[in-house]
Amino acid sequence: MDISIAEQFEIENELWTMYKCKRFLRFIQQSPDATRIKIEQDDEKHKFLPKYFKLVNSRKHYEWKSKDLHDIFVAIFRFLYQYYPELNELNRMKLQTKHDEKINEWNIKYPKYLENKDKEKEAKLQDTFIKEVNGKWLSGFEYLYDFEYQHEDHRGDLIFANNHGILAAVETKRAGFNPIQIYKNIDKAEKQAIKYRNFLMEKTKDDSSVITVLGVYFIDILTKKYKWIPSDMDHKIWKAIKMVHKNNDNNNSPDFDQQSATGTIGNKTLELLSEINEDEENEIDKVTDKISEISLNKEKN
Repeated sequence: MDISIAEQFEIENELWTMYKCKRFLRFIQQSPDATRIKIEQDDEKHKFLPKYFKLVNSRKHYEWKSKDLHDIFVAIFRFLYQYYPELNELNRMKLQTKHDEKINEWNIKYPKYLENKDKEKEAKLQDTFIKEVNGKWLSGFEYLYDFEYQHEDHRGDLIFANNHGILAAVETKRAGFNPIQIYKNIDKAEKQAIKYRNFLMEKTKDDSSVITVLGVYFIDILTKKYKWIPSDMDHKIWKAIKMVHKNNDNNNSPDFDQQSATGTIGNKTLELLSEINEDEENEIDKVTDKISEISLNKEKN
């Protein structure tokens, strides 16, 4: 796919274009079935994805085709990868400073968590994710943005950032071994990931440095660790981010994102979207069978 950035975006006005990227991504995340968005004042004087967006409804809305969403996302992140760093080198330095501060805080608190039986196992899971996030689970999300952040009466687990204005709200969970416990913890993790994503989207809506937020959960199931992105639209956005990141990675390192998956809890199924080895596939099958069994029993009762 060869999309000219200059033909699709107003590169002479990066701030305006970044705002439009932010507005569209957040809109489609909150309204995943939408195929049109209301135009704003002076939109017609600017250029934003003319290959995909067409004026309709007496020129009151932009309309797109759902089948083009992947290409739209790729185009947006190609723009952000090329222009966001140039516009926000100061922001990059702030992220690194914040990352260093949060890592220092984590290194102080982590040994204390290990001494607490109620926190020990999940703390180990969080420590694993922090250490492996960029190389194995969320390529490009190299900055620890926050952890144990407050939301109402609850605390979110982890937040990571990449260099291009995207945050990932990551909830960690140990699923356990009992089928009912596994089902409940997967369901809880999914709801928490979406809840904290929405909280962060609201909190950062006026922050020009944050384009959007993805909801993610990292879960230990039958001693195996997996990353799920429960929102289908978030997962599509992540696939585009990963593709652009990989194409811009000059290290030519292998793609370690081997255990990424989406969970469709409503249907009580789990679908792996990346290549996995036979042992991992058997583990997923066992969990899927258990969740399906629970679903059938609930329907009978």
